[in-house]
Amino acid sequence: MFDTLIWDELSLEVVVAARSGMAVKDFEIQCRLAPTANGKSYFDRIRVADALMSDKLISVENGFLKLANNFIPESLVDNLVTGSVIAWKILDCIDPPRKFLKKIDQDLLNKIGLDGELAVIQELHSHLDSQELPRVRHISLVDDSAGFDIQSPSIKNTEETLFLEVKTSVRPGELFTFYISKNEARVASQNKNWFLVGVESSVDGFRVLGNLTFNTFSEFLPLNQSRNGEWETAKIVMPKKMFFSGLP
Repeated sequence: MFDTLIWDELSLEVVVAARSGMAVKDFEIQCRLAPTANGKSYFDRIRVADALMSDKLISVENGFLKLANNFIPESLVDNLVTGSVIAWKILDCIDPPRKFLKKIDQDLLNKIGLDGELAVIQELHSHLDSQELPRVRHISLVDDSAGFDIQSPSIKNTEETLFLEVKTSVRPGELFTFYISKNEARVASQNKNWFLVGVESSVDGFRVLGNLTFNTFSEFLPLNQSRNGEWETAKIVMPKKMFFSGLP
């Protein structure tokens, strides 16, 4: 059984070779000359290459490796969900112009959205007394148009009720990327108790990164250019260091 990290590292080697159009014979020589370690023998590298060919991520044409330019395997999306740095490097090799990134983003949102919200609820439960727990309501399960995901007492002042919109990111690095709808921004602008809670996904699971007020990121929102055209969803990219630590 392959270690996941080793599999990703060897997969990256194969993808880089395929992107350069390396001859199969040269790739085999490269595999024989590469430093060996546990799980990284010549046969391990060939096995990974064969698996990627079975997944149709790479192919062989006229004796040369070729990288698929219109296919993102489900296994790669699964690894992106865990925040794997190597998986994101593989994506960069497969899709350097980021042609498929919008679809990837949507796939990831579908996979991690609920998990991120559950991580926040679990964190709330760990901070609130038992008598306050009935006030924690998972709103998005019953109403996806409310403009927030969770209603909860504040862990800092339980007399105060907060509206928490959860955004989960699986991208490694110093930047946090999330999408916000026009409705969420409207609700946020009208409620001082609305907070955006950032959650990070990693191989160890989900963890709360911190929180933002609407004013913290409102300057990044697009402006409507005319009455004939309005934005519905905005992509925001901001430094993780801008988050206030923990839950509000």
